Amino acid sequence: MIIYSGSKADFMVQVEEDTIAYTIRDNILEKMHRKTPDAEFRSWVNSLEYMYKVLNDDGIPRNSGIAIEYNLPNTAKRVDFLVSGYDAKRSANVVIIELKQWEKLNKVEGLDALVETFTGGRERRVVHPSYQAWSYAEMIRDYNEYAQIAGVNLWPCAYLHNYMRV
Repeated sequence: MIIYSGSKADFMVQVEEDTIAYTIRDNILEKMHRKTPDAEFRSWVNSLEYMYKVLNDDGIPRNSGIAIEYNLPNTAKRVDFLVSGYDAKRSANVVIIELKQWEKLNKVEGLDALVETFTGGRERRVVHPSYQAWSYAEMIRDYNEYAQIAGVNLWPCAYLHNYMRV
């Protein structure tokens, strides 16, 4: 299930009008029958402004597809942000973006898929966001028949828009 879908042009207008987070919130209530916690709503407001800046590039076609909060079937996992479209050779491509508001993170020695960061009110060991995005791509690759038949290229990545390199 996809909570929000539209074109890049649609997304850009909704961010400019400050309605995108409300649309997502309302769609979650309608499709999932659950209310959105305030912290999750604020994270959309913040993170989607950054995605607006990323997509504000004429090299990304206005008719590119945008999906937000894609629920992977039969799991509790949700992909934060997807951008879809075709390249010059008419191959289908989807960029899978895991959004994080983390300001810093620390490597966990000996555990490649984990990092330490402040989340949920304290320092925690959590899955590395790049690994998280990669695992979403693998699930889609393994279980989405259309992705298999059409040979959709999946490009996982993480965007830690508040992260400051020191």
